Amino acid sequence: RVPARRHPTAAILPQARHTSSSHRRRAATRRTTISMLRASRLRSLARDISFAGVAGGSADFVCQRLESGLAVLPPDEAAPSFDWRRSFAFSTFTGLYIGGVCTPLYSLYPRIAASLFRSPSPNVSGAVATLCDNFVHVPFLYLPAFYLGTGALRGESSAEMADGLCRNWAMSVASCLSFWLPAQFVIFSMVPAAYRVRCVASCDFVWNVALSFIA
Repeated sequence: RVPARRHPTAAILPQARHTSSSHRRRAATRRTTISMLRASRLRSLARDISFAGVAGGSADFVCQRLESGLAVLPPDEAAPSFDWRRSFAFSTFTGLYIGGVCTPLYSLYPRIAASLFRSPSPNVSGAVATLCDNFVHVPFLYLPAFYLGTGALRGESSAEMADGLCRNWAMSVASCLSFWLPAQFVIFSMVPAAYRVRCVASCDFVWNVALSFIA
């Protein structure tokens, strides 16, 4: 008896089904991993924004208390009440900018260092990041955004916001350089990238007290 001949594709079909099932499992695993990474990044971003916002609001609170305590007023004049709108503006801007904008911005600095130097050391990378931040980012992006953003949140007119920026820009830049050049060199050289924004926000408390007083 002549045995029945199997179709050439009969042995391939089970293997094809197994391969297709394996591809689907890998694709599902990849989608799950991507979703988990996105959720982790969003949680980290939310923590950075919240932490920076609390630091900014606390700094303005301290600054207003110091202003009230140091103010020399006539005996018949009451001390000014706490400016909640100013504190809200400071907290909101600091949270969104330091916690939100600086997160992707700080990730660019190591790439700039790598493009300028072959395999830069942590100190070289930290120095490049510090110079980029203090001589490019802060004077020309952060400070204009600060005076315009907080001014808008406080209800100031465009002329008032521009006047505040022009009057206070030079002093703010000088204060920034004196405080942040050493602080950021330490942060960008020694602190892991995942914690730099929160570390900056912690140091930002001291800086924000000075900036709130200047503004």
